[in-house]
Amino acid sequence: MFKYYFFSLFAVLTTISNSYTQSDTSKIYILPGASYLTNFGGEIDNVKLAGNARFMHDSVFMNCDTAYIYNTTQSVIAIGNVVVNQGDSLFLYGDTLNYFGNTKMAYVFGNVRLVESDLTLTCDSIVYDLNTNIAKYTTGGKVVSKKNDNTLTSIKGFYLSNEQKLSFKDSVVLQNPDYIMKSDTLDYFENTEVAYFFGNTTIEGEDNFIFCKNGWYDTKNDIAQFSKDAYLISDKHKLEGDSLFYDRNLGYGKAMKDVQITDTANEIIVTGQLAEHYDKENISLVTGNPLVSKWFDDDTLFLTADTIRVFNDSSDKKNTLYAHHGVNFFKSDIQGNCDSMIYLQSDSMLRMFSNPIIWSEESQLSGDTIYVQIADNKLKEINLLDNSFIIEEVKEPSTAMLDTTFVYDSINEQTDTVINTKVLTKATNYYNQVKGKTIKGVFNNDSIRKVFVNGNGQSVYYTGDEGKPVEAVNKIICSDIVMTFGENKVSDILFLKKPEGTLYPIKNLAKNEQELEGFKWDIDKRPLSKDDLLKKENDQPTTDESQHEE
Repeated sequence: MFKYYFFSLFAVLTTISNSYTQSDTSKIYILPGASYLTNFGGEIDNVKLAGNARFMHDSVFMNCDTAYIYNTTQSVIAIGNVVVNQGDSLFLYGDTLNYFGNTKMAYVFGNVRLVESDLTLTCDSIVYDLNTNIAKYTTGGKVVSKKNDNTLTSIKGFYLSNEQKLSFKDSVVLQNPDYIMKSDTLDYFENTEVAYFFGNTTIEGEDNFIFCKNGWYDTKNDIAQFSKDAYLISDKHKLEGDSLFYDRNLGYGKAMKDVQITDTANEIIVTGQLAEHYDKENISLVTGNPLVSKWFDDDTLFLTADTIRVFNDSSDKKNTLYAHHGVNFFKSDIQGNCDSMIYLQSDSMLRMFSNPIIWSEESQLSGDTIYVQIADNKLKEINLLDNSFIIEEVKEPSTAMLDTTFVYDSINEQTDTVINTKVLTKATNYYNQVKGKTIKGVFNNDSIRKVFVNGNGQSVYYTGDEGKPVEAVNKIICSDIVMTFGENKVSDILFLKKPEGTLYPIKNLAKNEQELEGFKWDIDKRPLSKDDLLKKENDQPTTDESQHEE
């Protein structure tokens, strides 16, 4: 027994001595410091260390409470307070360690912590490949970065030490004091602090929410690029596009290609090819064939312009919409054209500037400035300010069409024939006209019913028997005029304050004398449908083309 113990101790001491004299990186070397050292399992190559057990393999240092070293297979089982150290900054901690020197694979279990620089990874178990310096876990883990207060959790994780890269999969959650990011797959680079995400990804902050399926986030500078079904929700505004850029510090978002801004609270959608949103100012800007859709009960107003700006007032959550250059809009009961326009939801007023024109039913209304009042999602009033002009095209009967319908009489059990006469009309070259300093039009059920002319009133009105061609034209000058409309045309005109007028047979009055000064029939500008609105937008010349034409 004494002889066996002597030779065993001699073998152990020889191993310790070799740790200082040999340079074979395939060997596991025992380092001094253990309080207990012996053989185990009846094998002279099996060494047990206890109490501050320390050993190394190819520049990797390991220590624990108790270690079982198998020199034949160059493997180790370490138990209690395990520490694996590679280089100056990487430390791996755990309760137990299975290490295989031939493959340089380390398996650590229980209260696992991997620490490098400011990063700390914790999990239940981890596999560490010392050949590639890649660590991985598959049963859930957490990474904490002190540098930027990021905490990341996932089911699976990979740490590539050489690249300073962490790759996470399955239920990835990145928490920051300012936001929470969730993703299917996320790659994070420690040196740049940039995260790349793949699959359904959300980023939720106090004031906004972001979704995408691909993109990157610079966690250091709080800037990001999102793509593939990307959208941003801020202050009840949803910004969408093929690609979306966001700077959290500046509160600036930009969407590119197939852009859409949706404000469901105020029932507005704005589409285009480029959109910019400013959180602090609550302003969105859309260019590239922008189209505004505003819902009115069962009807929708569509509007196009070169540029659309939407401002949301944080005090009352109401929008102010600014349309700049080449403005056209279409609603089933009203259409318009101007250079610029403002719509305030706070007072439901459309304000049109620079050569504005409104078409309603058979009438064209124009002035230096036009205000359109909307209430309860219906047209209530139009005010034409300065150089106000209303034109109505006169139509004559052309042919009479017989419309035959068959009605079944259930009492007499027979079918009766009903013949209705429908008179078709045709456009003429004559136009009823009224102009004045200001004109107010009052609507009922979205149809113009009364018109009040205030100051410098003038009118041209064609007369004739009902159902027959017009015969005469009445030219009247009167300061104030009231016009009543019925069945989409003027039914009555009341002239106030000493009217002066003359009735002329049409044949006795030249065509230019039948037109008031400033007369201009711009029916070709009138949008006839949503599609026609988009066609007009696409047909508008660019700045270069306009300059070339000049």
